[in-house]
Amino acid sequence: MHWKSFARLGHPVVKEYQDEFFERHALVLDTFAHAASEDAFEEAVAVAASFAATVDTRECLLDLMFVGRETYCFTAGRGQLQAQQLLEVLAAVTPHAGGGFRTLADSVLAGRAALSSAILVLLAWDQARRDLVTQLQATGLQVLALVVSDAPEQIGERAPWLTVLQPGKIQPGLAAVGV
Repeated sequence: MHWKSFARLGHPVVKEYQDEFFERHALVLDTFAHAASEDAFEEAVAVAASFAATVDTRECLLDLMFVGRETYCFTAGRGQLQAQQLLEVLAAVTPHAGGGFRTLADSVLAGRAALSSAILVLLAWDQARRDLVTQLQATGLQVLALVVSDAPEQIGERAPWLTVLQPGKIQPGLAAVGV
């Protein structure tokens, strides 16, 4: 019941509310650069920045997630940060020396119910990262995993959702998957 309108008009007025739903996408940057070169890390940040700059956040939300001194999640879109601000955040990201990838995986999995899709920019392809992709896909999420690696030949697994990118050859690698 909208009481102000009822008082003004002299008859009952019902105000209805409708939930708004916006697609929410996760852009996950792997900062655990234990075995990755500095070039691979910088290229991974550049790949994440290219997605942050090109995803249209006027009609969706984009969560940039990574681990630094703590686990961070910055959201761009509809009343949140702008893409330019995500790029500024990415410019300050540094490799994370301590801990394990599980910290980031747990953070992503905690918010998976609200997500429509996930773009993972990874620095390695090991069991912890495979498990994250498997768990996200098990909930019906669309997942695109991009592994930036100095030794792409060591990553044997190939799937339509997995792309291996080599530092110095990022653009042709992304063009091959239509990104």
